Order: sequence, then structure tokens, then C-alpha cells
Amino acid sequence: MSNKTALWCTAALWAAMAAVTAAVYGHLPTVMVTHWGADNTPNGTMSRPWGALFPLLLTAGIAALLWFLPLIDPRRRNYAAFRSTYNVFVVGLVAFLAYVDFLTLAWNLGYRLPLGRALAPGLGAIFVLTGLLLRKARPNWFVGIRTPWTLSSTTVWEKTHRLAAPAFILSGVVTAAGVFGTPLLWGGLGLVLLSAALAVVYSYLAYEEERKRA
Repeated sequence: MSNKTALWCTAALWAAMAAVTAAVYGHLPTVMVTHWGADNTPNGTMSRPWGALFPLLLTAGIAALLWFLPLIDPRRRNYAAFRSTYNVFVVGLVAFLAYVDFLTLAWNLGYRLPLGRALAPGLGAIFVLTGLLLRKARPNWFVGIRTPWTLSSTTVWEKTHRLAAPAFILSGVVTAAGVFGTPLLWGGLGLVLLSAALAVVYSYLAYEEERKRA
């Protein structure tokens, strides 16, 4: 995905969020539910102005940050090798934030959705996109499995990301299957954490092996 296409998609998604929020604002309660527990029970609220505005500000801030990071990365030239995949990830993340906002608005309009299961496909998609991004990423300071060992060796970076990419993709598939049952959702989230931990450990072991061979 080109930078221009990604920018337009991001802007369109944010505009859709703003338009939907404006359309339903008058029907929202004065105190909005904005956080839920694992059992789908509300446990956090905001006043209507903040509950409606905060997701828009958060999404705009995250999108701006992700667009800005490649410009200040000392290894910015390496982004050319995976910028298209990076752009897809940015658009996907903004789409996910928009989806979460729409679910929040729906709940506050009276639609009692099973939020955990409703979130599962979106979370799964983000983890799959993360895996695809890891597969393409080249050494940089902001994207990927950034440990002292991957940042010290291009070979260790490549080995670690070849291991982590399919693990994150599998985690995403399992998480998305959580739409059929909460245990699958929690299983997918657990796999993500395990995949990240194993990638860190593996990067150290791969670096030590490379150092001993030097």
C-alpha cells in the first residue's frame, strides 16, 4: 500500500468515526460506559463529551505518531523494504480503533453486545497484521522485536523475526476464533504473550551462538 493510499484510508476512517459520533451524540447517555471487565460487566465511565471525544483524539494521536516515527528513525532507510506492509498495519490499526469506538457507541445506545467475542475478530486481525509486518521488517528502532541482541546483529534480527512472524499469525487466527467462544479468545491472547517472550529469549540465544562462532 502506497503512502498516499494509506493516508487517504486513515483520514477516511477517522472521518467516519467523527461522522458517526456526531450523528449519535444527542442519543448517548450523559455518563458513558467506556470500560468493561472480562465478564462483560461495565467498570469504567466517562462524561458524554469525553466519552465521545476521547476515541477520536486517541486515534488521531496514534495515527500521527505512527506516521511520524519513520521520519525520525536513525535507520529510516530500512523502512523502504517494508513500508507497504507498515502502511497496511497502520490502516488496520486505525480500522480496529474505529471498530472499538463503534462497539462502545453501540453499547451506550442500548445494544448489549458480548464485547469480548465481538472484539475477537478485530484483535485477531491486528495480531495477524503484526505477524506479516514482522516477516517484512528490517532493522530499525521502532518496529519489530527490538532487543539489544536483534539491534546488534542483522542476522539475529532476521532469525528472530522469521520465528516470531508465524507465531503471531497463529495467535491472531486463534484470537479471531474467539468469536465462537471466550476460551479461544483468551487462548489467543496467551499465545501472543508467549510468542513475544519466546522471541526475546530466542534473540539472546541466537546472538550468543553467533558470538561464539565469531
